[in-house]
Amino acid sequence: MTAAVVCEVCGLPKEICVCEELSREQAPLRVRMDTRRYGKPVTVVEGFADDANVDALAKELKRKVAAGGTVKNGHIELQGDHRHKVVVLLRDKGYTVEEVR
Repeated sequence: MTAAVVCEVCGLPKEICVCEELSREQAPLRVRMDTRRYGKPVTVVEGFADDANVDALAKELKRKVAAGGTVKNGHIELQGDHRHKVVVLLRDKGYTVEEVR
């Protein structure tokens, strides 16, 4: 008999754990544009909870907007100005998002 994997935060089995969805709704993400060398635009997504799987989300966003990017210090950087696309994609995934101009 296999032991059920239990969430450390809420104590529920992993199959019905709601911690990840709660963290998505509680912490609003900020999407802004920054400029780098030679005026190149970079879209920055910040405000993730410590337990968020930022690497997997970054990989998905890079694929959806067809751009390169990285994860630095707990925030995602995408090459180019993709603020509108990223806001829509994150809201579709259930995150609370605010766009900073």
